[in-house]
Amino acid sequence: MRRPRPLTGSVLLLCGLSAALAAGQDPDDPPAKVKRQPIVKKGKAAPEPPALKLSDEEALRKTGLDPADGPKLLAYLKQRTPDVVDQGRIVETIKAFGADDFDDRERATAEVERYGAAAAALLKKAEKDPDPEVAYRARLALRRMEKVPHAVATTAAVRAVARLKPDGAAAALVAYLPLADSEAVADTIREALAALAVSGGKAEPALVAALTDPSPLRRAAAAVALTEGGDPGERVRIKDAYPKVREAVLAEADPEAKFAGLWSLTLTTREAEYLGELVRLLPKLGRGRLWQVEDLLLQLAGTHPDGGRFGKTPEAVGKACDAWLGWWKAKGAKADAELAGLKYVARMRGLTDIVEMDNRGTNQARVVGLGPDLKERWRISGLSIPTDVKAAPNGNLWVVESGQNRVTERDPAGTILTTRMVYNQPVNLDFLPDGGMLVFCRSQVVRFDKTGNQVWAAQRQNYDLIAGRHLPNGEAVFLTNYNRAPGQPVPAGLVPQNLFRLDDKGVEVKGADPKNPVLIGYVFMPQWLGLVGDDRILVCERDMTNRAQPVDQVAEYEVKTGKQVWKHVCPQGSGPTSAQRLVNGNTLICLMNQNRLVEVDPFGAEVWEYQAKDGLQVGRGYRR
Repeated sequence: MRRPRPLTGSVLLLCGLSAALAAGQDPDDPPAKVKRQPIVKKGKAAPEPPALKLSDEEALRKTGLDPADGPKLLAYLKQRTPDVVDQGRIVETIKAFGADDFDDRERATAEVERYGAAAAALLKKAEKDPDPEVAYRARLALRRMEKVPHAVATTAAVRAVARLKPDGAAAALVAYLPLADSEAVADTIREALAALAVSGGKAEPALVAALTDPSPLRRAAAAVALTEGGDPGERVRIKDAYPKVREAVLAEADPEAKFAGLWSLTLTTREAEYLGELVRLLPKLGRGRLWQVEDLLLQLAGTHPDGGRFGKTPEAVGKACDAWLGWWKAKGAKADAELAGLKYVARMRGLTDIVEMDNRGTNQARVVGLGPDLKERWRISGLSIPTDVKAAPNGNLWVVESGQNRVTERDPAGTILTTRMVYNQPVNLDFLPDGGMLVFCRSQVVRFDKTGNQVWAAQRQNYDLIAGRHLPNGEAVFLTNYNRAPGQPVPAGLVPQNLFRLDDKGVEVKGADPKNPVLIGYVFMPQWLGLVGDDRILVCERDMTNRAQPVDQVAEYEVKTGKQVWKHVCPQGSGPTSAQRLVNGNTLICLMNQNRLVEVDPFGAEVWEYQAKDGLQVGRGYRR
């Protein structure tokens, strides 16, 4: 039976259906004889059970592999690396998952399973296909084939191969790299290649050969491995490979591959010429790469040279590059020494994490992560009122779902690994230096230790907490939605205060003058507070001085005194809901009512923006 023809717009409206909700269908439903119409899920979704956490050894043994058998681990990876011809056949078979005829779709699903392990990586990519039928059948095939999630088993195998170093390890990993089903797996492979970069005291031949591979991913990985592998005490670590790496990187035509090589050469060899080449490359790169290079430049220079701030247009970026190149050239012979002596700390990796709200009530909200190229690296969908997301050091994501009264740890594929039920609508979370966590809810602040046990909970009588952060000094600060416009009378017995502090035991910290508690601006929306230094916060608020014409703004306050020290006026009615002071001095602001995440410079000019799609609205945005 063939797929039904698309319904007309009027019929869709009468049926209450929307193509944008197709992603909401249940991946576990059995196949139907026609393409299933999406089911609109309303209300709270059923809690998803957490996945079992496995060590590398456990994952490999569940897959039927011996963690100490290097040749068999290598064979496992080779089985998942089809040649070009088979890749083409598998891709065409997967495309048939979306065929009009049901029998054709069934045949394609059965056919792809005959390829076995060789199809796994391509099926993982197909799980994200925009056609829901293709994505559904890819998940179905993988469930039948996998004992352990593909990414978990592959990552464990790659790490074991890097440790055991069986013959042919580097060649096998280079071959598999373009098939990695996530950036996390790809990063693990790149780390392994650096560990395998030296063989018999010389450069690994498979990596040298990969410098001229047709794939930019392989070329870049080989250049980085041959630069960063070897003796970490040396600036040129693999002497016989260096001339070939240098030649390959300077001649590289792919901008992203060239960036990877130049970045590695700059930070490893500390040769001044490579930094200049990086700056010249910036106009061809994604904005995230610009943020990375700008951070490095600022750590060298301390501040922007005249004309060195990067604007929004390509012309503005080019002019800023010229200013930086002029500054670097003026260093002359000092450039090499200054770069060699720099204690570089990666404050900016060019990554952006975004919360996208669903105000239609269909539980299709999501959190997404953009890479330095501004393309999605990961997406977690089907969330119920997400209000915060934080990336953990291990690469997993912690998501606050206010609508589910929970905080979940998830891998980049969205699989739930840990669930902490926190009632009274959690709104924010912060990691603590000891591995614990603070969770801010509408009527309480809860501290967990690193094992997930509750340490304390500070309760509020009112359901009025709307944002909170952990401060560098160990205190917690939170805001409530107590609001009085200038000139409004304060009801008898009500203390005019909306900024509170707690010590590390959850006890309120009183200000220097208890009779004058801290009351800042008119704060009314749940939000994410930005930290500035040790004792200042960025607050999204509304200036109600003129109640007939309220002004939305982001303001910077001293936590202890409530003194306003900076503000940025936002478009009227734009509804700011998050603000972050960036390492370049700019401020990242979410304007939810306009569905825009914008970066503004210290002079108020917008230099970058992002908008959510699929009928969603940007609710929070963070850069790291």
